[in-house]
Amino acid sequence: MDALETDLVDLERSDGIATVRLNRPDKLNALTPEMVEGLHEAFSRLADEQGIPVLLTGTGRVTCAGMDTEIVSGDYLGEYPDLNETLQEVYRLVETHPGPVGLAGKGAVVGAAALLSLSCEFTVLGEETSFVIPEVKYGISPTRAAELLPGLVGRHAAAELLLTGEEIDAERAQSVGIANDVVPEDEAEARALALLEPIADYDDETVATLVDALAPDPPAERRVDSSI
Repeated sequence: MDALETDLVDLERSDGIATVRLNRPDKLNALTPEMVEGLHEAFSRLADEQGIPVLLTGTGRVTCAGMDTEIVSGDYLGEYPDLNETLQEVYRLVETHPGPVGLAGKGAVVGAAALLSLSCEFTVLGEETSFVIPEVKYGISPTRAAELLPGLVGRHAAAELLLTGEEIDAERAQSVGIANDVVPEDEAEARALALLEPIADYDDETVATLVDALAPDPPAERRVDSSI
């Protein structure tokens, strides 16, 4: 295991695959500033490792319940500008990692975790897992999701997810193109690994080239500040 500055995020390596694991199961892996910094540190360490697949998941029954509600229930951008900036950098690090990143979703993939999944090449959800981007309910504009979702799911499904803030189940997430696969809840990590494992044996430069080509086009100039 690679030691990070926080024990709330783990970075492990095995058989050519890195695993980044959120480790706050007693709080459903809800994100704190320390955890966002941990994600930033983990993916920064991996940034030059061409071709290496990465599994992103969480300890316990819920992959991630989003940002801690104590943080988003107030003036998020006003009180946590540095946190938001670091979070945006995490999204970019995941999206630009020179290898495939697969998110294994168990229980719930909420808010910032849902946005992280949009930066991944693979998303596997447990059949009882909910997917939700609830930021509008907190007066937060998830502009990154607004930039990426229409190209993934179409404008109407994107509007439903972003403007209602309501959850969808795993089967609906797969049907609109958010999830690659839906499996029994306790098999989500194994299925995500099954997608990643063969890639670890392929030529690193070839994999990195394909991942770069698959990345979304740079977004148009934002009309509002990006948040969450």
